[in-house]
Amino acid sequence: MPTILGGFVRQRLLLLSALLLILSLNVLADDTHQHYDPNAKLGAVSFPVPSCSADAQKPFERGIALLHSFWYEEAEKQFKAVAVQDPHCAMAYWGEAMSLYYQLWNRPDDATVKLGWELIQKAQAIGAKTPRERGYIDAMAVFSNTR
Repeated sequence: MPTILGGFVRQRLLLLSALLLILSLNVLADDTHQHYDPNAKLGAVSFPVPSCSADAQKPFERGIALLHSFWYEEAEKQFKAVAVQDPHCAMAYWGEAMSLYYQLWNRPDDATVKLGWELIQKAQAIGAKTPRERGYIDAMAVFSNTR
């Protein structure tokens, strides 16, 4: 009798293990890949940035929408593209620094904080054109420089 029961338990465990493996394959296959659609509608954003060229305004607002949708990696790419398009857009560097801070997931490590600080220093060196922009940049400077 013990061999029949032992075989039955072993068979059930093997079946359960196979089922768990099959169910976990989908999760493992999609570990780091995001299904980002660059044309996805993210909602309406109005965030005027006088320090940026008119051509950079819409891409900047898309970066803000991505940031507020918690798509940090895509927001970072968007703000980098804005900075390439308009290197004098101080807020592009602010946006890039903001994209490094994943407040829902974790606190940034020292290397991330250092990179954020360097980006904010670029934004400060370029200079903000309005007190509002300066406030955003200065707030991120406090965060980046006191960690």
